[in-house]
Amino acid sequence: MLIRTSRRAAVAAASLAIALPLASCSVDDAAVGAGTPSAKGSDVALKTLPRDDALAAKLPEKYRSKGTLILGLSESQPYSSFEADGTVVGLVPDLAKQLESLLGVKITVTKTSFDAIVPGIKSSRIDLSAPAGDFVERQSNVDFADFAQSNVTVMTNKSGQAPSTSLDLCGKKAAVEKGTGTTNVLNAVRDLCVKAGKPPVDIKTYGDLTAANLALQSNRVDSVVAPTAHNQVAAAQSNGNFVVTKVADMQSLPAATATYGIQSLKGSGLAPVLVEALHKLDQEGVYTELFEKWNIPASAITADRIKLNGSTQKQKG
Repeated sequence: MLIRTSRRAAVAAASLAIALPLASCSVDDAAVGAGTPSAKGSDVALKTLPRDDALAAKLPEKYRSKGTLILGLSESQPYSSFEADGTVVGLVPDLAKQLESLLGVKITVTKTSFDAIVPGIKSSRIDLSAPAGDFVERQSNVDFADFAQSNVTVMTNKSGQAPSTSLDLCGKKAAVEKGTGTTNVLNAVRDLCVKAGKPPVDIKTYGDLTAANLALQSNRVDSVVAPTAHNQVAAAQSNGNFVVTKVADMQSLPAATATYGIQSLKGSGLAPVLVEALHKLDQEGVYTELFEKWNIPASAITADRIKLNGSTQKQKG
C-alpha cells in the first residue's frame, strides 16, 4: 500500500523489538466533522529511519548504559490504546519505534495511569511518556519535547443535548480523566456556572478515558470532556451513539488548548535529544506521515514549534 507523503519520503527500514508488542496497521486535533480518526490507524506500515550515530551519541550516558527506556502510557486514543491481547497501538507507539531505531536503544512500554506518570518519571520508574500538555507549571517537574497540539471538546449521547455554550454543562455530570489539564477546564466551567447563578457542573473523575466512555454509555454521566482526538475516536466506534461538540466559548478557558509534549526527567538531558530526533523525523517526512496514518493531521505542529519546553501557557488562569 502506498504511504501518503506531504514532505519527504521516509528512508530505509530497520527492524525493531519493543517489549510490549507495538502493532502497526490528546491539542488542535482533527476538526470536528472533518473526518473520523481510526482507533487503530490505517494499514499503512511506515518505514523506520535507521540509527543516527551522531544523535545516538548525544543520548546521556545513564540511558545509553541502561540500553532501555521505559515508556509509560495511559489509554489515550489514537495516541495509545491497549488491546485485549496486550498489544499497544497508536501514534505514540509508532513514534517510539522511530525513536528506538534512531537512538539505538530499546523502548519498553508499561501501562501507567496519567496521574502516576510524573511521579513515575521523578522516581525513575519510567523514563518518558506522551502525550501530555506542556504547561509552565509542569515544566518545574519534567522536561517536554513538544510534538503535537490539542483542544478540548465535549462528547454526549445522541439522545442527550449537545452543549452550545459552557453554561449548558451547569448542573450536569461531566466525566474527566484524573490528573489531566482538562480538569482545569471543568473547574473554570464550574466557576462560570456559579457566577451565572446556575448549579455547578458535577465533575466526575475517572482513572482513564475508557472508563469515562463507559460511564457515558450507561448514562451515569451526561458528557465526557476530553481532547478532540480521543472523543472523535470514541464517537467513531459508538455506532452513532456519541456526538462530539467543540464548544466555542470553552476554548479560551485554562488548559482548553495545549501543546503536547513527550515528558522526561527534568534536567536529565533526554528531552533535548528527543527534540533533535523529532526534527529528524520531520525533515524525512515521517513525522507528518505518523499524524496522517492516525487520521489527526491537524494535531501536527510546525517545525519551529518542535522544541524543548516551548510552551508559555499556564494550566490555570
